[in-house]
Amino acid sequence: MKNSFLNINEVFLILTIVESLFLSILLKVLPSKYQQPRNILTFFFALISGMLLTTLITWNSYLQTQPIAHSDLVPLILSCCLLLQGPILYFYLRSLSESILWWRWVNVLHLLPSLLVSSIILVFDIDVIAWLPWTPLSPREQAAVKFIWAIFKCLPLLYVLVCFYVEYRLRQQLKNVYSTISAKELVLADLVLIGFFMQSFWSVAAYFLSGYISGEMNDLLGILNNYLTVILVNMLFAFGIINTRQQLNVVPIEATKSVDIAKINEKIATIERGLHEQKLYLDSQINLDRFSEQINIKSRDVSVIINSHYQSNFFEFINGFRVEEAKRLLVAPECREDTILDILYKSGFNSQSAFHRFFKRIVGLTPSEYRKSVMKANTKTDK
Repeated sequence: MKNSFLNINEVFLILTIVESLFLSILLKVLPSKYQQPRNILTFFFALISGMLLTTLITWNSYLQTQPIAHSDLVPLILSCCLLLQGPILYFYLRSLSESILWWRWVNVLHLLPSLLVSSIILVFDIDVIAWLPWTPLSPREQAAVKFIWAIFKCLPLLYVLVCFYVEYRLRQQLKNVYSTISAKELVLADLVLIGFFMQSFWSVAAYFLSGYISGEMNDLLGILNNYLTVILVNMLFAFGIINTRQQLNVVPIEATKSVDIAKINEKIATIERGLHEQKLYLDSQINLDRFSEQINIKSRDVSVIINSHYQSNFFEFINGFRVEEAKRLLVAPECREDTILDILYKSGFNSQSAFHRFFKRIVGLTPSEYRKSVMKANTKTDK
């Protein structure tokens, strides 16, 4: 990548930079009930754009002769973009099931690697020229650059492994029917995670092989690593386009099949009976198939009606009723001696964390706060 200005590899990089920026905008405007995950993913692709742009500046032979090559701004931006991708991907996966509170100290800790590397770059005044492997450096500068490259190559893979664990927990939540996650959102998460894993694993492998292979082979491994990024971005670009078309061209339930309004209303009434009379939401193991079997309606029809009529997915729909039941039980005289744990099981939840998360999001208070506030209000009324 260092022989000529805008060779074919660099053209691909420029095209991918443009695609990444476009994908950021696309994800920003893509319809979604949950804006935080999409905002985080938008930032993720902005980081990829910054990483590719600074990579291009670093390795392009013409740009290496320009004044920008003697500034530490390019290594700083490249460092931040590389080292923030792992944490941002981690926060993206977490945000699919919980709201991220950015200024909690445990979340701020994820910034430490990028802050450490940025400090080293500033202290040793590492510019683009010092960044290049053939530039002669003092022993201290050489040690600093090697340390930075070690963090660059190894830390993203560590985050990928953590992200796989988070993604596994998301699927368990989906399986256990107490998640707000949509299947489409998880497909998008899978694509990002697999692509990021391939890129990070290749980067680590190339780093450890670099001492045993020629300079030309090192350049080839670096180029292939960039192509993996190109493939990741293009794969997600195609997914984003398809997903946008699907979500922007919503077809009402009446138009999906030739079913008259009377039959649709009848099915809605059957679903309502399953909830209000049979109270199927109290079954902690209920899922779409079991619910549909209990009310004798095809699961596809139940899913379509819940999505179109109630503007919700099955998990949110069921958990909304569970929260209402929990609100009733928390202040019911016969449940006054029950603990919060007793209430969550009685209302159909099978996870303490899910119960608290849903309750707080819907009611705006924790279960304990809600119980205290209602009892306090009732005490004032009695007086």
